[in-house]
Amino acid sequence: MPGPRVRSETGALRRVLVHRPCGELSNVAPDNYRDFLLNDILYERHAQEEHDAFVSLLRDAFGVEVLYFEDLLTRALMHAGSLDRALLADTVARVEGLGARARERVLRLVDVSSEDEARRSACLLVAGLPVSVPDSGVGEYLEGRRYHLPPLPNTMLVRDVAAVVGDEMYLAWNSMRARRRENLLWRFALRHSCLPGTSWTDWMDGVPRDDPGEACALEGGNVLQVAPDVIAVGKSLRTDSAAVDRLIESLSRRATRAQHVVVAILPGPYEHLDTVFTMLCDDEALVFPPSVFGNGPESLEVLAVTVEPGREPAWRRAGNLLDALGEVLGRAIRVVPCGGEDPIAQRREQWWGGASALAVAPGRVVLFRSAQRTLGELARAGYACVEVRDVLAGRCDPGRYEKCAISIRGTELSRARAGPRSLVLPLVRD
Repeated sequence: MPGPRVRSETGALRRVLVHRPCGELSNVAPDNYRDFLLNDILYERHAQEEHDAFVSLLRDAFGVEVLYFEDLLTRALMHAGSLDRALLADTVARVEGLGARARERVLRLVDVSSEDEARRSACLLVAGLPVSVPDSGVGEYLEGRRYHLPPLPNTMLVRDVAAVVGDEMYLAWNSMRARRRENLLWRFALRHSCLPGTSWTDWMDGVPRDDPGEACALEGGNVLQVAPDVIAVGKSLRTDSAAVDRLIESLSRRATRAQHVVVAILPGPYEHLDTVFTMLCDDEALVFPPSVFGNGPESLEVLAVTVEPGREPAWRRAGNLLDALGEVLGRAIRVVPCGGEDPIAQRREQWWGGASALAVAPGRVVLFRSAQRTLGELARAGYACVEVRDVLAGRCDPGRYEKCAISIRGTELSRARAGPRSLVLPLVRD
């Protein structure tokens, strides 16, 4: 299997990685969903159905090879030695702050001897282990603890956990403690050769293992490969200034020619750049107008950084995101406004992930169908708007259109405050 190769946001997808929910959404309760960074509880069966339809679109309509994280983690548990599995259990227990008995449960969980056991363990490492009467001690139950091991309901948002830039995968480190076990599980899977040929950088390298919270936080939703030599990076509550600086340093070490990094400083409510800006094709983007235009409290502040071999990075303040990108790309970027012109519709559809489109190929994009006004704007921009059910039933061929917007059902998936882009980690693009 060839290693990762991504030099564009919109080149035709060839291989991706996803995670289908496997129990973790059902282990979140109405009184603790905010502990897991959610704005609501999700109905897991419907979320799975929506995710399955999305994956079918990628695989059956566009010929994308789809890998599942659960399969990678299963193989890693099978291939790893007992000491490596014990180290995983110990690290998970430390990051989650587990007591001695819960730690023993996790250690038993990773002690697998068959593929069926490994697959069950892979699922439970994500789904979590709720406290229940039959399998808990009296003291554990009386303590009022909800979980032996908490669930990871954000795992389906795979784009946040890693980013592929060129031929290198950057394994992220999430800023929020509720997601840090995801980082550990990804690191474990990659270390045990579940993606052969993959060159990857562990964002935790050099960080004291006793206090992993000191790592500089990087999340993949803040890294956009706009062109082979142009990267847009969002600095926010989820990706701090130390991470941006470290990413620039990494690009500088690898640079063989000039590279351009456009840094967008996001205001407080917006945690990922791909929630306000995504590319549709080489010269067209879907944008959330209050962030990309104007000078209000929701606006982005932008820095333009040039990285050249053998030189210190040079930077300057830029006017706005579109101007900064247009200057280094050498062409203007046309825009499609998320939510149209109405300020309330803009915010409603941005909340549902309406500005976070996934380009499957140049000019062929996927959005949640709840973004009706955004789909209307795409139609005005020349996109044929079709529904996923028509594509999968063979009633519509996306290939017949020069530009096409495919709407998928995301009633449950959009409750995670993310769009289709967040559900896919591209490993290979044309």
